[in-house]
Amino acid sequence: MIVKYNVRFDRKKEVQRKGKALVQIEAYLEGNRRYFSTGIYLSANEWNAKKNEAKDPYLQNQIRNKINDLIDFERKRSFLSRIFILEDFDLLVKKKDQNLIEQDNILSFTQFYSDQLKARSNKIKYSTYRNQHFCLELLKEFKEIIFFEDLTFAFIDSFSLFLSRKKYKTHTVNKRLKQLRTYIRLAIKYKHLQINPFEDFEMPKGVSNRSYLIIEELQALEALSFTTEEKRFERVRDMFLFSVYAGGTRFSDVSTLTSNNFIESTEGLILHLKAQKTNKIFDLPLRLLFEGKAEKIAIKYWPKNDSQRLFRLSNPYVNKVLKILAQRAGIKKHLIFHTARHTAGTILVNKIGVLPTKNILQHSKIDTTNLYLHLTNSERNKILKNIKNWD
Repeated sequence: MIVKYNVRFDRKKEVQRKGKALVQIEAYLEGNRRYFSTGIYLSANEWNAKKNEAKDPYLQNQIRNKINDLIDFERKRSFLSRIFILEDFDLLVKKKDQNLIEQDNILSFTQFYSDQLKARSNKIKYSTYRNQHFCLELLKEFKEIIFFEDLTFAFIDSFSLFLSRKKYKTHTVNKRLKQLRTYIRLAIKYKHLQINPFEDFEMPKGVSNRSYLIIEELQALEALSFTTEEKRFERVRDMFLFSVYAGGTRFSDVSTLTSNNFIESTEGLILHLKAQKTNKIFDLPLRLLFEGKAEKIAIKYWPKNDSQRLFRLSNPYVNKVLKILAQRAGIKKHLIFHTARHTAGTILVNKIGVLPTKNILQHSKIDTTNLYLHLTNSERNKILKNIKNWD
């Protein structure tokens, strides 16, 4: 026989006494019943008694997932030609189902993801490993054991909603979904899946907020003065400006700069580095960019030995100080170090065009560079004033 499942709210009549009551799943088989907690407590106003479901769509989706977990477990046990009884659920409740899966050689997607991540740990950067591992932990939080047949459009959509309800921004939700998609594609290559659940799924779209500084705001930062006790503040300011004037060099590269990253030539210092994000080597003549301001900053902080870094500062500290500097300079924008890259990209694309800017920013796609095609009101007015004849 097949187990019948039903949702029970306030089975112990606690809502009047405590204000909230537990939502449970009832499993019925051959006159026997077992009850499983969803971990969800609701008030009477939060429960739709007529439809026997939570009014909040997200919570109702979580309840359905709990039922699906029970159905999946029952199906797996039945698939293995066992006579299923309600006591078998004890394995699930005691979290022994993972051992059961391994013993019966049924590979779950959760285990596949974990195994593949471990196998690639020596081939990918630690930051990439850490991000993909965190995505795996989020998946386990969403659903402890994920089978390959669970990976449907509905699953992806529900996981996306789960991330949004955890207050992650759209950019972060997309990042986690792309990490999941990476391992789903691997599963397809290994023939564990035939259909990609992302095929018809549209990534959440948010409002792009590429904050950048205009020339006047950069000048306001340059004009800041510092006391002897604020030397670290000055270094943060100069580190930010160096990034702007060195063509939007990323924090991961600026923070590790030593004298070995500069080549002296007849045309001044040439920035020579291998970008940590892309692993691409590039050379940038600093004197030809922004009147050589980045070169002057590099000379100002030139280290005493080859192994010493120019800017020995952490990203959290830099972003914290930049907020203070923005207030001092009268900049009413959310200022973080990455704003330097957006600022450089915006200025360059309007000064020298898209293709040269793409090369300087080391973008792989020109569409990314096109995102920097901003035009401020003051820049627009300057263009209009320079037009002598409209004929």
